[in-house]
Amino acid sequence: MQQMFWGALTACEQKGINMEIIFDENEGNAFCGKNYPVYFLKTPDKIDFKSVLRDVRKLVDENRQNKLILIEPEKENKYFLLFAALTGIMGSDDNSYPLQAVFKVKNFKQAAASYRPYFFFGTAAIYVLRLLQMDSDAVYRDIRTLGYLGLDIKTDYINNTIALHLPNPGKKYQFIVSSRHNTILLASFIKMLSLLKSDVNIDISIVLKMRAFDAKGLTDKDNLLEKLYWCASFFLDKQS
Repeated sequence: MQQMFWGALTACEQKGINMEIIFDENEGNAFCGKNYPVYFLKTPDKIDFKSVLRDVRKLVDENRQNKLILIEPEKENKYFLLFAALTGIMGSDDNSYPLQAVFKVKNFKQAAASYRPYFFFGTAAIYVLRLLQMDSDAVYRDIRTLGYLGLDIKTDYINNTIALHLPNPGKKYQFIVSSRHNTILLASFIKMLSLLKSDVNIDISIVLKMRAFDAKGLTDKDNLLEKLYWCASFFLDKQS
């Protein structure tokens, strides 16, 4: 039995995933000496993000009272990797969801390497959900703390902006945003890119115009997660 281990992650990064994702290369329905029901995961080549998210929620809700879900994917493709990442964001602090999702794989090391960028996508997705619960002041305070990831962050109190810069070789991009939706989306996206570090060859700047907005507004969180995936997919596909 082998478990996924992220030795290179900091403690702060490891907090990003709510449910522990484990890859086990042993055959059968046993894990750590105990047998579990096995969920067979169909893994089509075509990905519809909202369908994947719906299937993840259905599986997790049906296993709400279990501490562990054992999953056998049909293929270890991009669908499987996205399913694992979205499963990782489903846990909750009150332990009303499973604590672990164990995926049966053919090769632990290969699966872990392919999953790495999806792990960071999951971390960014949880950041989206976290920021959605905050009012504007809390959102901007939290975004200012992202400097620990290697971002250059400057606050301009005269023009009421926060500039986030991920310095890297490669093509330069700049975004200027003011809406609640795009503030949360792009702050989470640049967080994911900074976690990928040297695997990203673009230089990106995001200027956030600080505007007041209420917590728990009308933003559709599933729509926001889908857009984050759309932004991230190029980097996920490149690495996996």
